[in-house]
Amino acid sequence: MHKKPIIQSPLILKMSLFILGFLFSICGFSQYVDIINSNKPGNSTGAYSVGKRVYQIESGFSVDRLREEALRSESLFNNGNLAVRVGLFSEALELIYEGSYTMEFSTSPIIGIDQGFTSNRIGAKIMLFDPFKNPDNRPINVYSWKKNNGFRWRNILPAIALYAGANIGLKSSPYLINNPSIAPRVMLVTQSHLTPKMVLILNGIYDFIGSEALAEKTVIASLSYAIKRKWSVFVEGQYSILPNYNEQIIRTGGAFLYRKNLQLDLYTGINFQNEPSREIIGLGFSYRLDKH
Repeated sequence: MHKKPIIQSPLILKMSLFILGFLFSICGFSQYVDIINSNKPGNSTGAYSVGKRVYQIESGFSVDRLREEALRSESLFNNGNLAVRVGLFSEALELIYEGSYTMEFSTSPIIGIDQGFTSNRIGAKIMLFDPFKNPDNRPINVYSWKKNNGFRWRNILPAIALYAGANIGLKSSPYLINNPSIAPRVMLVTQSHLTPKMVLILNGIYDFIGSEALAEKTVIASLSYAIKRKWSVFVEGQYSILPNYNEQIIRTGGAFLYRKNLQLDLYTGINFQNEPSREIIGLGFSYRLDKH
């Protein structure tokens, strides 16, 4: 009486593994997901594109206070930022526009107001390697939920993407008037899904290539953790080598998935030096028009 299920169980197990592996591989070959994939909050960029025929806006407002003790100066920068991401031609490629507009209030030693674009750039990001395309990189253990959802060393294997673009100077802006008309920008992006809820993103950026006065090298490390389905928190460290000084910034905050195509976020940040010292607070939203 007991021999029949014993004989069938290996067949059932093999069929289950086959179905799970097939579904997993199908998901791996597409970067599109049914909920919004945003780079906000924070300054890091993820490796995955928004998906073919997806049009996405990521915008926000932040206040940045800079103080220099030696010069006894203090300024408030009220920043509006906008990123437009468009998935074209393939799942692995997206076009990106990024711009920031600032209204600066100097409170000392001279009271004054200035405003204009502080960044204006366009580029493209393409996926070079996606570990989810190979099911062997993420084997499914049908006997253990814990092993499938916990940390495994092979989870460190990252998705890799490359960004290439250009900063575009604007003579109408006091912040960009001395910038080159076109200054290249490149970025290497990695994204590791350490667990189904925890993601590590690393960015290596070389900005304003060829300009001795503006060239900037930046490394960003961002760790995010999902709390249930709608909430996530993050912590992010940034180290920048600038022409006149180096800067270290840490940011932290969270995001709320209001709807599958709409995300809200809030964050704060500080730097670790006194010349100048910075405190940052910001909020924003991300919205996508999904024609996938």
